[in-house]
Amino acid sequence: MDLWQEIHALSVSIRRNQEETLAEIRALREELQRETRTRLLERVFLVLAFIVGLIGWVRP
Repeated sequence: MDLWQEIHALSVSIRRNQEETLAEIRALREELQRETRTRLLERVFLVLAFIVGLIGWVRP
């Protein structure tokens, strides 16, 4: 292999590695968004249950 072929092979390798890293980052970001939505929904349901409990306690 001459120098240019080695440089090209290295460049291709770096590009593939970068694409894999970006794909992993994207997957982690999506997972974080799902977890954030789940936590938000849990909090909303908790608040709703609390409000319904208060209404039931005030109006038996």
